[in-house]
Amino acid sequence: MKYIFILFAIVLLFGCSKKFVTLYPEGQVNEGNFYKSAADFQEALAGAYAPLRDAANVAFFLEEMRSDNTFFDYNAKDRGGTGVEELAEFLDNSGNTTIQAIWTADYSGIQRTNVILDKMSKPPADMTDSARNQVVGQAKALRAHYYFELVRLFGSIPLYLHETTNAQTAVVNRSSVDAVYAQIESDLNDALGLLPAPSKFPQSGAVTKGMVATELGLVYLTLKQYDKATPLFQSVTQMGYSLLPHYADVFKTSNKNSSESVFEIQFKSGTDKQQSQFIYYFIPTTPATGNILGSSANYNNTEGSSDIPTQNLVTAYEHGDTRLDASIGVIKGHLNSTNDFLPDSVVSILNNIDTAGKGYGYTTSSAHRFIKKFFNPPYTTALIYNTDDDWPVYRYADVLLMLAESLNEQGQPGAALPYLNQVRVRAGLPASTASGQAALRDTIMHERRVELAFENKRWFDLVRTGQAVSVMTAYGNAQKAAFPFLLPTAYNVTDSKLIYAIPFRETTVNPGLGQNPGY
Repeated sequence: MKYIFILFAIVLLFGCSKKFVTLYPEGQVNEGNFYKSAADFQEALAGAYAPLRDAANVAFFLEEMRSDNTFFDYNAKDRGGTGVEELAEFLDNSGNTTIQAIWTADYSGIQRTNVILDKMSKPPADMTDSARNQVVGQAKALRAHYYFELVRLFGSIPLYLHETTNAQTAVVNRSSVDAVYAQIESDLNDALGLLPAPSKFPQSGAVTKGMVATELGLVYLTLKQYDKATPLFQSVTQMGYSLLPHYADVFKTSNKNSSESVFEIQFKSGTDKQQSQFIYYFIPTTPATGNILGSSANYNNTEGSSDIPTQNLVTAYEHGDTRLDASIGVIKGHLNSTNDFLPDSVVSILNNIDTAGKGYGYTTSSAHRFIKKFFNPPYTTALIYNTDDDWPVYRYADVLLMLAESLNEQGQPGAALPYLNQVRVRAGLPASTASGQAALRDTIMHERRVELAFENKRWFDLVRTGQAVSVMTAYGNAQKAAFPFLLPTAYNVTDSKLIYAIPFRETTVNPGLGQNPGY
């Protein structure tokens, strides 16, 4: 962990020095003169949200491109992006920098929430009980969220519940998966009793009771405790959320924090370093982006060609499903004399479905699929890699599908169908008439795939439903048959690959962490 590594360095350098004293210069904000007012705690709480953005900037590589939803365009000219390619191919190891990045981001968030919760043992005199409940509730919900991501990505992990202040408290070995989930459950239950439901839409972006109930429900789905999940999801249906009439509108920046949004990670374009840049990862690598992003945003994009929608996913959409055109676009173009892709136009996938999947998968292809959900032009060169798109974490459609799943798994397919069909009908499809638990289970899984594509749900869904090894092995075999550049060792999907390696830097700093099997 980055902050643990830094703490080691500080202690080793200054731990025995008499000059290592606490000074609080006038006008400088630090722990000695902070946490003295309600406003200080609000500022600290805002800081506890910031690592969500850091995690979101890499999570799609680990949680979406690991699945059969997305792949990458192979670039024979520039092999500098192999680290993220390894994640898609199941060839990653403990030295992967993306794995380190999400570990660092989530534990940074945990440290920040721990500081707030520790300091809140002595709340400032100007803080009301209502304000205290908000701060404690949000901090506990955020801590649980960071741990929920970590435990699903890495399995057994260190469990920090208080501020890390020195090298001794920084060295913590791993707790069991059960212990981590018990802490997540405890934090979310505490937050559930402290936070209110949303009072209006659009929301502020802060954690609410709706987000907490949704995440706790998903925790119980993951643990297969369906009877506990159902009432939580049902409670969310009574909190004022609703589906927007048109699926494509959900992802417009003008509809951020809408009535369909249960929780989304907040980004803001501008100069204050809170911007997103997802679309630049998802469009092709090209020296000229003008025909994609607009004539006033024509520049060299070196970050692209990742998280490319797969043929496997395209063929999963039913005829007439409006979500296909809203989720996936096609960029047509040509190659210049040095085999760089030059885009000509952005076109609808509805008129450009390559059913064989040929012509995709290479940076030298003449057409490229891309994730359209985060495509909100126009863009300008004044703000390069600087967009306003939030990242959706939980949507009301997700809640409805999880509620349907929890009911079906308890042998109530008839009760589950109406919730499933709200989502299908909004997508322009006929209501499902699936009968029987097994048939409805498959229908719900399919619906989750196409409704929530590119929102970091697919990989976790495959793992928690026990389908990851079989689905990804079959998909991997098809990928290797289609793309000769894939190594024979790619897509060796075993149970050990359902979680990632503990980052190398962490096991170097603390050998007691050990390593996950298979790495």
